[in-house]
Amino acid sequence: MVTWLISVTGKDRPEQLYKFCETIALMEGVFLDNRQTVIDGRVFATYKICFPALHIVFIRKMFAEFELKGLRVFIFDELSLKEADRSNRGGYLILDLQGQYRFGIDHDVRMILESHGGIIEQLNQHYLGDAVLGESQFNSRIRARLSRSISEDDLLQALYRLSPSLSIQLNVFETANVLAC
Repeated sequence: MVTWLISVTGKDRPEQLYKFCETIALMEGVFLDNRQTVIDGRVFATYKICFPALHIVFIRKMFAEFELKGLRVFIFDELSLKEADRSNRGGYLILDLQGQYRFGIDHDVRMILESHGGIIEQLNQHYLGDAVLGESQFNSRIRARLSRSISEDDLLQALYRLSPSLSIQLNVFETANVLAC
């Protein structure tokens, strides 16, 4: 997560300021604090915003579009991309699944991983039309980067709820942060 202090100035156009705030909210931004003042037909606003570091590039593009419309945007207290990347290094996991196929199981697995802090980097899936007795119909191998520490037990419990006959193998590799003196 990245926290920015943003200062905005421009002509007093409430609809444009509303769209600006709505854009931040659509990018999973959380407003921690805000102040707005209107003087002589000009608006001055300050926002403290927290949002996922993954959206930094897109947010900058959106702010540039607002600047073309006459709304000046200044960003302060920005974590550098290097620091944001370092804070997001939580390790990775490899998940192997086998079982009977049902429509939407791949989407459900993706949603469960994302809700537990996994960002899917690689996904290999294989489906067999009609499985021979005793063979699995669905095979999947997923590599996901972890945005935070996870509870393996909670993740496994959520995955087993998808199908009781699902065979799951989970390997989690968490990187340790080491400080050198």
